[in-house]
Amino acid sequence: MKLIKNIQIYAPENLGVKDVLISDSKIEKIDEHIEFTYPIETIDGTGCVLTPGLIDRHVHITGGGGEAGFISRARPIEVKEILDAGITTVVGLLGTDGYTRNTKELFAKAKELTQKGVHTYILTGSYAYPSNTLTNSMEDDIVFIDSILGVKLALSDHRSSHITEEELTGLASRIRTASLIAGKQANLTIHMGDEKQALDLVLNVLEKADIPVSLFQPTHCSRNTHLFEQAIQFTEMGGTIDITCDGNGKTLNYIRQIKNTEKVTISSDAQGSWSTYNEDGSVKEIGITPISNLKNEFIYIKNELGYEKALPFFTKNVANVLGFKSIGQIKEGFDCDLVIWKEDEIQKVITKK
Repeated sequence: MKLIKNIQIYAPENLGVKDVLISDSKIEKIDEHIEFTYPIETIDGTGCVLTPGLIDRHVHITGGGGEAGFISRARPIEVKEILDAGITTVVGLLGTDGYTRNTKELFAKAKELTQKGVHTYILTGSYAYPSNTLTNSMEDDIVFIDSILGVKLALSDHRSSHITEEELTGLASRIRTASLIAGKQANLTIHMGDEKQALDLVLNVLEKADIPVSLFQPTHCSRNTHLFEQAIQFTEMGGTIDITCDGNGKTLNYIRQIKNTEKVTISSDAQGSWSTYNEDGSVKEIGITPISNLKNEFIYIKNELGYEKALPFFTKNVANVLGFKSIGQIKEGFDCDLVIWKEDEIQKVITKK
């Protein structure tokens, strides 16, 4: 058991200064004043702020990269890096390299991180179609593996499989059916590239088929102006979009253009590679994205908008669109995924471990 005393709580809504009792990795009680007659671990929260742990829905937990040869493969992420960024939940996925990296490796790394105290989920698939899977069946992955939340796919990218409209419709329908059977909010997380067709394929499928718009969840939606214009249209249809951050506050410019911000999430693309290309298509420059970008982005937006308006993009919104029932908010009965802040510095991260 732990007792946090006299701390300002943003849940994300402002709950004021309260005490928080944690028992068996759950938030047991939130009240003005909680006392015990026997000693328990007590944390003095005076002058500090308590928030939910951040959720990063796009992390290459086994390492990304590889586009400039084997020497450019990124290393797997370490649990300390995740927790140091105030992140208590991650969703792991594969990237461009679905050849030397696989879903078994991804699943094993997720188990490691979970055992070390970070809620870790994964997506089956990679850039390519047909999808890389754990069980040799995309549907079985979703139905039988609790930690698998859906499928990863790349569209409008020179490294993608350039899936057809018919193939995309069939894939989405199969994810939808598996999701219903599993009782999940399984989604198709779509890596969006720079090609001019942008979200055209997704919008065409939605026009012709009765597949819920919530199933399609495009990411990297601020990659270019045309793509972002279509992403705004997508949110007005009720769809969720994810914006990749660089840790410098630029996502704020995009957030301000969207009316329904409840369906907007922000992620880091951590341990993935970023790259630029020469005119002949060869790699010009390549680098690896740190997970600390998410923390830095949150701090920047928080300093502009305040805790209540900034937190949902990193906590509550993410939990809601991914179907997480007990994280993303500070509520009695929820998991004790908590971060104690003093100004812009993390003082302590509290997880189930």
